[in-house]
Amino acid sequence: MGVSLCRLIDRKVIMEHIFDKGVTVRRFASYVTPSVIMLVFIALYYLIDAFFVANYVNSDALAAISIVYPISGFGWGVSIMLAAGSSAIVAMRMGEGNQQEANEKFSLICIFSVGLGVLFTVLGLTFFEELIELLGANETLKVYCMDYGWILILALPTAFLGVLLEYFIRVDGRPGFTLFLYVSGGIVHLVLDYLFLVCWGWGIEGAGWATAAGQLTVLLLGLIYFATQETKLKFVWPKWDFNYLKDSIVNGSSEMVSESSTAVTVYVFNRIVLKMAGEDGVAALSIVLNTQYLLISIHLGFITGVAPLISFYYGAKEYLKVNQFLRYSGVFVLVSSFCVSLLAILDAPLIAGAFAKPDTEVYHIAIVGIRFLSVAFLFNGINVFVSGFFTAYGNGVISALVAMSRGLIMVLIGALTLPHFFGINGVWMTVAFAEITTFALSVFMLRKYRSVYGYGLKRDIHEGIRDRN
Repeated sequence: MGVSLCRLIDRKVIMEHIFDKGVTVRRFASYVTPSVIMLVFIALYYLIDAFFVANYVNSDALAAISIVYPISGFGWGVSIMLAAGSSAIVAMRMGEGNQQEANEKFSLICIFSVGLGVLFTVLGLTFFEELIELLGANETLKVYCMDYGWILILALPTAFLGVLLEYFIRVDGRPGFTLFLYVSGGIVHLVLDYLFLVCWGWGIEGAGWATAAGQLTVLLLGLIYFATQETKLKFVWPKWDFNYLKDSIVNGSSEMVSESSTAVTVYVFNRIVLKMAGEDGVAALSIVLNTQYLLISIHLGFITGVAPLISFYYGAKEYLKVNQFLRYSGVFVLVSSFCVSLLAILDAPLIAGAFAKPDTEVYHIAIVGIRFLSVAFLFNGINVFVSGFFTAYGNGVISALVAMSRGLIMVLIGALTLPHFFGINGVWMTVAFAEITTFALSVFMLRKYRSVYGYGLKRDIHEGIRDRN
């Protein structure tokens, strides 16, 4: 494993050359696979904490992770918004041959990201106790939430810049190195979770420090990459460009909506489940949502890897290559969605058993929740891809609309109605309801914009689009 990983990292993949000899499944997979593994490792950040807290602290501490999640979810949303939105623009400039402009925009967004992270940290720590109460923590869970949450807020600037550098390393043509970043961060996180919780008994606060250390590892390795490697993207003295910052925010807004909507959803679910099933219910919710994020990370990682290819070759007017990427993507999304759904059905007891003992209420609630998710998994891969697909084309409005539908609007509609009829099972049904209704929207948008972007069209039509541009 170590040898193959090193070979993957050492093999520099330059985006404009990897597909010079044509688009093949092998070349496509070599570019996209590191992003899939990377997002799985990001999901494991949360899952690792949940596992160690559940087994070496208690179920109340596990419930606290769910209560506090909206803080980190919002933070991830902002960082991914800046990274996805700006990297798509920079990739297009590189595809057009405007390297100096690409460098200036890359440098500007890095500075802006750090400044925004510091601002959020100051505000979060200033109003920290009020924030924890707003998130719905009761007296039993409040102390755990405060011990864990302040560390996550403190680490926001680190997380912001780390995510940004990871996106731009991929744009720079080194998807394998992004995998190395998150493998390294995940290993540090895992080792420190074991030391802090199992060996030294630091409790939930130790889980927070382990998370922050993993994020810091990603950041430091990203900085080392740009400082020591022969990169196409370079740090330069940036020019202030308000329109670029605005466009980055708008273009990446779907990712912001997706992550922040998850935070809002978790907040609403926490409130409902705490009222219906108490602390045990929220602990089970933490298991279910961590499972959902881990399994959906496969599709999040896939579109993260594909998006720079679509942006770059669309900017370079290589529409036929873009079309080939989309055909491969369709096959992957459909097959993986079915496999993930089947996994959720068959292995629900195994997953729940990793966090709770079989004779507990937490265990039984979690099994039911995971199995209900299997229906959602049949559709959310397509919805995630369509949202990221429009971001790659620079159409942040449609991307945000799809993301908002599956992550917020339809979820809130379901959460505020279904539990009244089906009890706590209505909470789990809400996720499937949101994905199915959003799937209809995704199909509609794909058909509507087909002629605009030229995907799925014949060669002569592609040439006509090339001439118009």
